[in-house]
Amino acid sequence: MKTIIYLFLPLIGMSVQGQVGINTENPHATLDVMSNVVDVTKPDGIIAPRLKGNELKNKDALYTDNQTGTIVYITEGLELGSTTEKTANVTRVGYYYFDGEVWQPFERDTLETVANRGNYSPKYITFSGSTASPTRDGALGMNLQTYSMFFGNMNPMHTGTYNLSYGYGALQNLSTASGNVAIGSYSLNGVTTGAYNTLIGHTSGYDSSNTGKIITGNVNVGLGNSTLTKLTSGYKNIAIGQSALHHLNTGSYNTIVGQSSGQFVTAESKNVMLGAQTGAYVKGENNVFIGTGAGHSNTVTSVETVNNRLVIHSNVNLVPSANIGTENIVDYSASWTNGLIIGDFAQRWLKINGSFIINPSYTISDTTYTKDVVAKPDGTLGFTDRILVPTPPATGTYYLQSVDGKLQWSAP
Repeated sequence: MKTIIYLFLPLIGMSVQGQVGINTENPHATLDVMSNVVDVTKPDGIIAPRLKGNELKNKDALYTDNQTGTIVYITEGLELGSTTEKTANVTRVGYYYFDGEVWQPFERDTLETVANRGNYSPKYITFSGSTASPTRDGALGMNLQTYSMFFGNMNPMHTGTYNLSYGYGALQNLSTASGNVAIGSYSLNGVTTGAYNTLIGHTSGYDSSNTGKIITGNVNVGLGNSTLTKLTSGYKNIAIGQSALHHLNTGSYNTIVGQSSGQFVTAESKNVMLGAQTGAYVKGENNVFIGTGAGHSNTVTSVETVNNRLVIHSNVNLVPSANIGTENIVDYSASWTNGLIIGDFAQRWLKINGSFIINPSYTISDTTYTKDVVAKPDGTLGFTDRILVPTPPATGTYYLQSVDGKLQWSAP
C-alpha cells in the first residue's frame, strides 16, 4: 500500500497522504477498492450513508458548494408536497449526489416521475437523433414564450402565439402568425404570417413541386390530404375532401366539399361546390355546383372559365374507385351547360334540361290567378294576362262575342 500515515497521540487526528487501496497493494486512484476474491464468506462493495428523505431534508442548511459531489442512499423518498428546493428530486429510493444546489438522482427521471412530481420540462422532448446530438425532427414540446405546442419540427424561432402542429414538417416555417392548427406531415409547412388557418391532412397546404412556397392567407380551413396545396394569399376558404381546391392560390371565400372538387379554381372567389369531382376542369367566380361530377367542363381535358353559374346534377355514369387519385368516367350531361338544372345568377335565369312535371294534386286555381304561362319554341317561359271566358248557358244556342272589351255569350 502506497501511503504515509501520521498518528498524533493521543489519537486526536490522522493525516493520510498518497493513494489508498483496499484489498490491493497497487491503488490506481485516491481510493481504489478491489473485491475480496479469497474470502467468499464476506460481501463486497461500498455502502454510502443511508438515510431517509426527511432526514436528508433536515440537513438542508449543511449542504453548500463545499459538499458538491456528496453521495447518499435514500431509503425512503419524500412525499411530493413536502420537498424543499434542494430535495425536490428526492421522491424515491435510490442513490443521489449533490451538485452544489440540488440533490440529483443517479437514475435519470422518466416522464412519469417528472409528471408525478408536478414538474415540467423547460426543453422539448426529442425522439430522433442521439443523446449527444438530438434533432427536432420528432420533437414534442411547447414554446413557453408563444404558448405554441408541437409534435414534429415547428420552427422554434417563431413569435406568433397559440399555434398547434402535429406532424413532420408541419408549421416548419412559422414566423409571426398566430392561431394556426396544422395536423399531418408538411401541413401548413409554408405558413409565415398567415393566421388562424386550420389544415388537417397529409401535405395539406404544401406543394412538393414548390417547397419554398410561402402562405400569408388567413382563416382557411382544409380537411383531407393535398387540400389547398397551392395556397398562398387566399383567405377564408373551406376545402373538405382529398385534393379539394388543389390549385387555389389567391382566391377567397370558396366553400368546397367533395373529393377532387374545385381543384382547378386558382385566383377565383365565391364558389360553392358540393359533391365528388364537382367543377372538374372549370374555374371562375360565384358558381354553385351541386351533385357528383356536376359542372365539369365541356372539353374535359382543358380548363374553361365559367362565372355566376348554377348547376344541379349528378354523374349517373360514375364508377366508384378505391384507388387514390383515380378519376372516374365523365358524364357530359353533367357539364355546366347540360346539367339537369342550370342557371345564371347575373342574368337571372333558370333552365331545366329535361321534362318539367307538376303533380296536379298539389295545384289550385281560382279567380285570383290572372296570368297564363306561355312558351317560346326554345322553351323560354313567360306570362300573359289571362282572358276570362264566361261560363256558357246550360241550354240553347249562343255565340261568344266581345262587347265593350269583354267577352259574353249572346243569342243569335
